[in-house]
Amino acid sequence: MPVQDVFNPCSARRALLLGAGALGVTVLAGCGGDEETPAATGSQPPASAAPTTAANPFDNTAPATGAGDAAPPAGALVAVKDVPVGGGVIAKDTILVVQAKQGTFKAYQASCPHQGVTVEPPSPGATTIMCPGHNSQFKIADGSLARGPATRGLNAVPVKVQAGYVVEA
Repeated sequence: MPVQDVFNPCSARRALLLGAGALGVTVLAGCGGDEETPAATGSQPPASAAPTTAANPFDNTAPATGAGDAAPPAGALVAVKDVPVGGGVIAKDTILVVQAKQGTFKAYQASCPHQGVTVEPPSPGATTIMCPGHNSQFKIADGSLARGPATRGLNAVPVKVQAGYVVEA
């Protein structure tokens, strides 16, 4: 008499899913806390338990709350303190802001002129900006082409420093 393979992939899959579901329920049950809720105890939550939200520093819709909380100026790209010396950051997904040397800020369109790939912000101490697409390199100091396959440098974006921010000029 020939031996038949009685393995049923549907029942095996069903058993696996049921086991995973049971494990998930067990894990979720273990996540419940033993603390009493404020409503159950009749007390208010402590002030430290109040939810906090960090405001977007580039969202000009929130009113300033104090002398040190002035809203960023119009056209702000990034706070000066957030751009490392000898490095850079991508602002608003399309602009690369660099600080080639202490206090000297430049900005370039972040898309490589070769095929539009977003360039990588340079690490502190680097001298070039790298495109991860085909390894084109651009000089941090002026955005000019250092090595192709790109045939030209990055497009400059005029910027200035105002109230502690790099802003579009």
